[in-house]
Amino acid sequence: MKERLEEFTNQRFSCLECGECCCSRNVPVTMEDIKRISRVKGPDEFIVIYGEHKLVLYRREWNSGCIFLSDTRCTIHAMKPLVCQLYPVCISEKPLLEGSSPVTLKDGSEMYMYVDCSCSGVGEGEPLDEEEIKEKAFLLSMSMQSTDIGALIDWVEDEKRI
Repeated sequence: MKERLEEFTNQRFSCLECGECCCSRNVPVTMEDIKRISRVKGPDEFIVIYGEHKLVLYRREWNSGCIFLSDTRCTIHAMKPLVCQLYPVCISEKPLLEGSSPVTLKDGSEMYMYVDCSCSGVGEGEPLDEEEIKEKAFLLSMSMQSTDIGALIDWVEDEKRI
């Protein structure tokens, strides 16, 4: 599924549980995501280091699907990563489309919000809640600043001592 971004304008969305979004992109995870998901699987079973610092969910080689995807359903839906909770909304610190306007988060920082219109569920259901999205965007922004391989190693070491 090739991303087709449009600026966020309270689009409607209802997840059709097709699983397409789970087979086409790297999913960055925060330390809070890792701690939550670690209740069902060890971090060494689902984390991959992407680039130099970014931690992402492991994807299967045979279909590039997330390892938590079973058929078209997420097996960790109740504890899925913050990025997945935001989808089909995509957040960026920089404008991705010409003429994009930033939104202001509660700490005064600015982010750009887009909707991936390649998702079949966009245009269905209820309007996306801008305030909820801004709250999750703020959490994601704060959490990503403290998430890296060093934080993961420290957390794993602390867990071993308990």
